[in-house]
Amino acid sequence: MKKQLNLYSLTAAAMLIANVAAAETAGTQTTSVADGKNSDDTITVTLPNLKKAAEQAKIKISGYAQAQYFYNDSKNNSANANSGFAIRRAAISVKGEISDEWSAEVGFEIDSGNKGGKLGADSSTIFVDKAIIAYKSDSGKFTAGYQKPSFVMEEYSSSKTQLCIEQSVATVYFTTLANGSLAGRHGGVWWDGKISDIKYGFAITNQYKEDINADQNDGVAFYGNVAYEWETDAARVELGINGVYNPGNDDETSGAAKRVAGNVYGLEPYMKISSGGFQAVFDGLFADGDSEVMTDSAWGLNATFAYKFDNNIEPVIRFSCLDVGDNQNIDPSKLKNVPTDGRKDYDSAQGIYIGANFYANKHIKISAGYEYTDFDGGQRDENANAFRLQLQATF
Repeated sequence: MKKQLNLYSLTAAAMLIANVAAAETAGTQTTSVADGKNSDDTITVTLPNLKKAAEQAKIKISGYAQAQYFYNDSKNNSANANSGFAIRRAAISVKGEISDEWSAEVGFEIDSGNKGGKLGADSSTIFVDKAIIAYKSDSGKFTAGYQKPSFVMEEYSSSKTQLCIEQSVATVYFTTLANGSLAGRHGGVWWDGKISDIKYGFAITNQYKEDINADQNDGVAFYGNVAYEWETDAARVELGINGVYNPGNDDETSGAAKRVAGNVYGLEPYMKISSGGFQAVFDGLFADGDSEVMTDSAWGLNATFAYKFDNNIEPVIRFSCLDVGDNQNIDPSKLKNVPTDGRKDYDSAQGIYIGANFYANKHIKISAGYEYTDFDGGQRDENANAFRLQLQATF
């Protein structure tokens, strides 16, 4: 006899599925429903193990690789220009979304270091990029673990989304200032929230950077950030400020292998504007501390402009300047793969980057850029030239 489904059987099956799906079942359940005419004519409904499915984490794997060619020289060391190919970065991240609230993420990165693609313990190029546990609620997001805090925009922004191939001279200086105690990766706890159009966050971290086990640290540092964002018919604007205070320690009170020699603090006001294919990013950097860390205050500025055309070509220009006052501790070696004669007595620098990105698709980006940086205040004139080509693939 040919089985026929009538309105009653369909309704009964739909109600059964809805009722059981609303409850947490212990396992797969099979139920038979008669069609009302013949007890032999039944529909068999097999339900999934909803409880087990709810307890399984969603795993997301992502990563990227950057292959780079560079030719860089400086005025007083042009005979020994650095050039060649390098795997600039290769990173992979695994994120587990345990529930709607809980997640965990671990990422690793291979970095080419200062001299090219040399891998091994002596160059410390394979490292943990991020290791965090996060809890998200309607109030905000709590994070515990190891990551970059919100200070120096080009530093804590993802390298795969940066508009310029390498960081500016101002960014590099502030990320290495006072043993890197202001920026870089730190272990700690973070809170990020939003009230209306205002974003805010704060963090308490270890003082010293790049120390996932905390065996180099003694004491904590404090970070905070707040930003106001609004959107009009023409543009989206974000205006904010990042700040950090690191109280440091000394030989008498610290048993750590590495230390932050005295207190240091930093401030970074910034603005981001986007409209169609246009982007503009401005940030100012300021840092000061006691005499054991810095003999004078330092400040820097970055201004980056980009416009992405319909053909996916994106010209980019960046202006950067840096003044370290009486510190007089900058030179071309602050820039990636740029040679130097070893003289580090310059107190200011100005740089301009001109380049373009081509987005072949959402996974492939090809970039070319030239940067000229002038260093002043030393015993003789100095400037640096850096030309780079980069191929990036993301997944």
